[in-house]
Amino acid sequence: MSRLRTDARTAATAMVDLVRRELGLNVAFISEIEGDRRSFRALVSDVDLPIQVGFSEPYEGTYCQMITSGQLGEVVPDTASEPLTVDAFHTSYLGIGAYVGVPMTRSSGELFGTLCAFSRDPHPDLSPAEAEVLRATAVLIMRLIEMEEQVDGRLTDLADLAETIDGALEDATIELLPVSEVGTGAVVGHEAVARFADGRPFRRRLGEAREVGRGVELELSVLSRTLKAVEETSVPVVSVSLSAEALRDPAFQALIASMPPSRLMLRFDVDETIEDYEELTALLQPLRRLGARVAVDRVGDGAAELRHILLLSPDVLRIDPELVQGLADDVRRRVLVESIATLAAQIDADCVALGVSDAELPWMDELGVTHVVRGTCD
Repeated sequence: MSRLRTDARTAATAMVDLVRRELGLNVAFISEIEGDRRSFRALVSDVDLPIQVGFSEPYEGTYCQMITSGQLGEVVPDTASEPLTVDAFHTSYLGIGAYVGVPMTRSSGELFGTLCAFSRDPHPDLSPAEAEVLRATAVLIMRLIEMEEQVDGRLTDLADLAETIDGALEDATIELLPVSEVGTGAVVGHEAVARFADGRPFRRRLGEAREVGRGVELELSVLSRTLKAVEETSVPVVSVSLSAEALRDPAFQALIASMPPSRLMLRFDVDETIEDYEELTALLQPLRRLGARVAVDRVGDGAAELRHILLLSPDVLRIDPELVQGLADDVRRRVLVESIATLAAQIDADCVALGVSDAELPWMDELGVTHVVRGTCD
């Protein structure tokens, strides 16, 4: 609980103070048990005490230990009348006359610590009802603690992820895979594939980057490296993965200024969420007029593909490699691939099969696929 942010710590302390006043006692606190020690994580008092928030001491022999172990009842109206407390160290050290305490447990059932209250004087009327008030309050505080721990854990994960993205931006390399005509084997373009040192596929890495608000940064970094990789080569057309958000970024326009749009194929993943097709179409229109082509990527893998095809009027349909792999031995896959190829022909688009192996290659012409990409596509 010491790791809670200020607002959460304030809320927990307020609840502890509320229960102290409700019970009419001098002191109330939360203790967290870690191994063989307990630490005070929230503490309110209207009397002077030799301890404060953050104070840590051995757990063994404390009231908390005796209560959580079942040695001592949750309610002690008069510590002088209880054999376990009359000569206990904390009775004199803290000046405890009456005491009530309950365990605090996590949602998993694991013991977190205790919520306790005491007074300097005996309280003969202290009863199990007061313990129930503490118990209900402990549940609320424990929920707050676990929620904050989840938030803190998520923030840590995001910080680690941001560091990972930093590394990915530095070590990304571009591999150019040839796009070949099925009939002639002629190379008509290249597929730009981002490779990372840890082997993470681009799609997964992009998802991670988006979690920390850096998806466009990653996409444009890969685009920049791709353009550099082909600017002094004879590669006729290079296809690059892009999102509508990246296309909207002013940095995109600056990047492609160095390459004729006629050498670009902009591919949009079937799973990519496009909020405004009209805006995207308007952004693409001048590029298409200058010769850029548009592809819907990984057809056969996403539920949004038909909408993409309908509203983007793509020049190319690219078949998902997971649909292509194994089609030589699976008639159902062949039927699906053929249906995509037929759709491509009907809308006057090329049909590219991704990740084609030697086993699938002989089927391409028969199924109507016009182009293939060999090798591993991410």
